[in-house]
Amino acid sequence: MVHFQNSPGIIGFSAYLAAIVALSAPIPAHAQDTAPDTELPESVAEEPSDLSPAEEPSLDEVSGADADGAAPPSPDASTPEDGPTILLAPGEVAPEEPAGGEYGAQIDPLRGLQQARFDRAEKTSVGGYGELHFNLIKPEGEVAFGRLDLHRLVLFVAHNFNDRFRFYSELELEHAFVAESGGVAIPGSFQVEQAFIDWRILKGESEALYLRAGVILVPMGIINQWHEPPIFNGVERPFVDRVIIPTTWREGGIGIWGEPIEGLRYEFYVIGGLDANGFSGSSGLRGGRLKVTEAVLNGPAFTGRLEWEPTLGMVLGVAPYFGLAGPRELDVNVKVSGIAADWRVRRKGFESRAVVAYFHVSDTDALRTILPGETAPVSTVGSNLFGVYGELGYNVIGSVDTEMELVPFIRLEWYDTTFEEPDPAFDLPAFLVPTVGLSYRPIPQVVFKFDYQALLASFGPNENRWNLGVGWMF
Repeated sequence: MVHFQNSPGIIGFSAYLAAIVALSAPIPAHAQDTAPDTELPESVAEEPSDLSPAEEPSLDEVSGADADGAAPPSPDASTPEDGPTILLAPGEVAPEEPAGGEYGAQIDPLRGLQQARFDRAEKTSVGGYGELHFNLIKPEGEVAFGRLDLHRLVLFVAHNFNDRFRFYSELELEHAFVAESGGVAIPGSFQVEQAFIDWRILKGESEALYLRAGVILVPMGIINQWHEPPIFNGVERPFVDRVIIPTTWREGGIGIWGEPIEGLRYEFYVIGGLDANGFSGSSGLRGGRLKVTEAVLNGPAFTGRLEWEPTLGMVLGVAPYFGLAGPRELDVNVKVSGIAADWRVRRKGFESRAVVAYFHVSDTDALRTILPGETAPVSTVGSNLFGVYGELGYNVIGSVDTEMELVPFIRLEWYDTTFEEPDPAFDLPAFLVPTVGLSYRPIPQVVFKFDYQALLASFGPNENRWNLGVGWMF
């Protein structure tokens, strides 16, 4: 049994998730008769080292936009030029605005985001997002230190060739610049996060079947696909979305996606696999992402997502993964399999989301082989990686007739990169991470954030973090 130092425990965590479920019950279809609050979408992951979070602060990774094939807007819908807008299909809400002091039926804030980017111009549209962070980190028994970082600046380009072919791309600069000094890399990277062609297979306006090919985001969890700073709470992305699901995770591939009936969306892709040489106990699968950089493939991988929106403001999703991951040095083709499930709900000012993710890595005994001339094993990754979190927020000015939002929130997550590890020599601490914070959006495209996090280890030192951030998208 795992015991946490100074932690609320698993019983408190269960009660917390139960509260989320109770507060986030979906709106009955017959009650959805008011116009929606136009709220914005979600977004960058950290690049942890082989040290645990309590030992070394992580540097976040790249972010990307929607890849879940959201339904397009109605033909007569328009998008203002000052940024992406949530566009609704015909008949989803009544045209009247809610009276002051009343809540409208809230749609999922990510719905239609990517489609809106294509619709902003007849041919080519340009936009982007970015975020500046300040982190004050206090490891237990050590002196606190601060870090100020332009975490990322991302530019996207969307282009419509015609009504059946379109292109989408995102280019990201991380940590303000890319440089090298004395042969040592200085933090910073310039990367392609997405670059794909969509081909509408069926003629007419059917959204049932698209072909997608290029650099594709793996559709697991919420943040890996939706991570623009104004559309998620917290300065940094959740640890589960950085360590267990190695956000931002993208590979080259090809597949299909679509929305055959209203509210039911699917994706299925064949993509490049991982490289097991980069797996580690503390950072999980992150180091195994090949990022379409002259990737040497050990085998293909298969992933997909099924997403159901039973009512406005409630989305449920499940995504599997299976692939081969080498490494060639050991002549072993490690199998990596995983599954993630998520939900996000908005109702009467309340917003909640939850994610659970699990991965299994085969042949970890072979990965722990020490090659001739080496002093460390090829990898210390655990056989099982598991994480879960739940989050609840409330817009305290949601009943006021304003586009501003002020959302205090609480999130509780637990993750273990060596979950139920049979070999105690490779058993690393699990972490319970409560986060409390505040998000203020003066307009939907800009957010100011503050939060406090405690990293409570099952054994070893704990850590406290205070985070400030500003984010934008356009």
